Amino acid sequence: MLARASLTIDIVPYASPMPLVGCGVATLPVWLDIPVPAATLVAFFIACRVRVRLTRRPSRA
Repeated sequence: MLARASLTIDIVPYASPMPLVGCGVATLPVWLDIPVPAATLVAFFIACRVRVRLTRRPSRA
């Protein structure tokens, strides 16, 4: 039997105050000289928990 790789990505928002902190970080480029994509990415990881898993499942050959 061959093993088939499967990638699972779970994105779950954190509890109440963390999305608000993420929104605050996302608005930093308005006042400071910070690249917008960098601020957006950091804000996303502050507001959400991202878990990536790589699993192997046997496949029928």
